[in-house]
Amino acid sequence: MMNIEQCKQAGTAPLVQYVLQSIRLIIAGEQAEMSALDGYDRNDKENFELLIIMSGTGQGKCYLQGPGRSLSINQELMNCSYYRVCFTTSDTAASSLLPDKQELACAPFAKTVELLDELYGLREASDQLELFQRFVRFQELLLFLFRQNAPVTEDKGTDMEKHGVELSIRHIHQYYRELLTVEELASLAGIDRWKYTRLFKEATGQVPLQYLNEVRINQAKKWLASADDKLLDIALNTGFNNEYYFNRRFKQTVGISPGHYRRGRKGQLRVVAPYLEDFIVALDMQPIAQYWHAKWGKQDYLGLNHIPTFDENDGNFDALSGYKPDLILLMDRYEPQQYSLCRRISNTCILREQTNNWRTLLRTVADYFGRTELADNAIANYDFKARSASHRLSQVMKGETVAFLRISADHIIQYTEEGQGFVSAVLYGDVGLRSHSAVGVASKANRPGMFNLSVEDLRTLTADHLFITFDKWHSQVEGKERELLEQPEWRDLPAVRNNRVYEVDFLTWMNNGIISNGKKIDDILRSLA
Repeated sequence: MMNIEQCKQAGTAPLVQYVLQSIRLIIAGEQAEMSALDGYDRNDKENFELLIIMSGTGQGKCYLQGPGRSLSINQELMNCSYYRVCFTTSDTAASSLLPDKQELACAPFAKTVELLDELYGLREASDQLELFQRFVRFQELLLFLFRQNAPVTEDKGTDMEKHGVELSIRHIHQYYRELLTVEELASLAGIDRWKYTRLFKEATGQVPLQYLNEVRINQAKKWLASADDKLLDIALNTGFNNEYYFNRRFKQTVGISPGHYRRGRKGQLRVVAPYLEDFIVALDMQPIAQYWHAKWGKQDYLGLNHIPTFDENDGNFDALSGYKPDLILLMDRYEPQQYSLCRRISNTCILREQTNNWRTLLRTVADYFGRTELADNAIANYDFKARSASHRLSQVMKGETVAFLRISADHIIQYTEEGQGFVSAVLYGDVGLRSHSAVGVASKANRPGMFNLSVEDLRTLTADHLFITFDKWHSQVEGKERELLEQPEWRDLPAVRNNRVYEVDFLTWMNNGIISNGKKIDDILRSLA
């Protein structure tokens, strides 16, 4: 470990000192007031001066005057109130950190004035603690200015505009509590406003104020998750002027109110999430009602036997009102009138993004409840499980092929490696099994990796292993979907003759949640390894 003296010798962290000599506040139309700091000589050639001019509108300018340099300032500005700060440096290394320009960026200007006001209030300091506080605040003021006005090293190939945008992004993360404007950020970046907004969006995917709002909301989430502070205090500490605006922006961004977010974080939220229960349970929560289908039943693999069921398929959401949910979370697959009904019952969020990536969906759901850390841990555990299974299967399968069939009374559907969700992502992606070539025609639903097979097509289905599940949707009588098993074309399949057919639970394999996918891996290992 390198100590401070070694750092100094290595040139990685020069120990420099900036000594405050005086601070004066000049009120427009009044005589200047000298501070009580000793040792100030305005004509001292070693002195630096900061001139911070306040326009009276909450904005202002900051200028730096070095030893032996003259400073030309618009007379109109000099009719405003201003601070004059004089300081010296301990050595030439300290001077090298000072910006080589006269007008300095100082956004947010309110932060600059806040530091100056505190310094000015300590101008008569006498006890050791106050003297130390004054020293620290002055160094903080200089650091605040140095960060914004650091020179760009062109010989290192740094793009000045890119550097400017990156500087403004760091500034947002550090000063999100302050009043920030696009004009201030563009000035800090040294880029024209119209061009700055475009470059910022290219770098972040958002315009500056959208990005600032997201930073503030993310900080608010941390407060809501870790403390029981009043919402007003959280609002003010994350840059919002009042609780009402904070609530409105939070709900627009996150989808639920700050209060619901906090309760969700604590597991106290009453949630209904039809066919998303897998994600809710994975996040260590329980729904107050669960999905049920007249043909398919409920998701038994989740172990929610004590949770009442809700028939989502009949399209009548009125029944949900009896459960008094705090939040209804829905996929984007229902009719507008159904969403309207849900909104009348309770706060309703719709997952607009259609994705087969369950990891993305889990993180999206987790974000509603402040449980992203749980989601990340669950994903990491699943990925480890999948890698272990893949390694084990590679040693026993020896290139043998696998096919998956969804069998109903009217259809035989084969899922192949081109599929992006449900079965294919686990079988052929996560655990790396070898898919048997498709033998049917593309599904009428036009979904990649799904093929309709006729009974005659089964003659070419020569996969070494078959996973099958039965869909009761089209069955007019009990067991109709299983009649295929009596057909000679089925009995002649190599996998059937070799007793390598494995029946799996329908809703476990037709779900794309993290728990269902983990159980698919269990089924695969139990069957093949």
